[in-house]
Amino acid sequence: MRIAICDDQHEYRKLIIQYVQFYFKEHFIDLEYDEFCSGEELLLSDKIFDIVFLDIEMNELNGIQATKELNNRNKNTVIFIVTAYQKYLDDAMDLNVFRYIDKPIQAKRLYNGLDKAIDLINNNEITFKTRNDGIITIHKNDIICVEVKRKTVYVNTIEKQYIAREKMDFFKETLTASYFAIPHISYIINFNFIKKFQRDKVELKNGQIVSIAPKKQTEIKKKFMQFMGEGYGSLSNNF
Repeated sequence: MRIAICDDQHEYRKLIIQYVQFYFKEHFIDLEYDEFCSGEELLLSDKIFDIVFLDIEMNELNGIQATKELNNRNKNTVIFIVTAYQKYLDDAMDLNVFRYIDKPIQAKRLYNGLDKAIDLINNNEITFKTRNDGIITIHKNDIICVEVKRKTVYVNTIEKQYIAREKMDFFKETLTASYFAIPHISYIINFNFIKKFQRDKVELKNGQIVSIAPKKQTEIKKKFMQFMGEGYGSLSNNF
């Protein structure tokens, strides 16, 4: 696993490195890491990273600008924004940032985020039959949502919409990562593409509005809060 740690404060780079080294040693996962003191230095690297820990407020090129460029280079890089400023939350979510980690950094939240990131990286492809494109393989985290209408299953991704030959049950059994949820019987949604979360509905980044069944509302809220990280106070205003 190749990881980048980018922060203009040495003490935070050192702390993240300590946490990351401990985590990967405990999980018997090979680790390569590079540290950078600025967004400019990070973007000068020609390496493709699996995971990036990125501070937002840095001199010259900030973390939001660096994230945009990292997404352009490799949309499957898992990006953790690490900052003391929650005012950047909306920008981070718009850029499909994987996690938003508050400073001072809590080890438990960072480890929980790494658990989900490793799960995402290791289980990131799905193969299924379609009506018009034959048998295809796509990245699971590119799926915005899966919906069934009039017994037809549609897989909506960031690139296009596929009409699947598989039944909805196939996708419910296959899309089990923590960032997927079933708000009601006709939908599977990807938390990474939520633009706005309310108790009874979500708005996705492709403009779709998906209702949350009354019996599912407590469960989906809890799961979304766990996905974003416990203690994420600014989110509670949306519920």
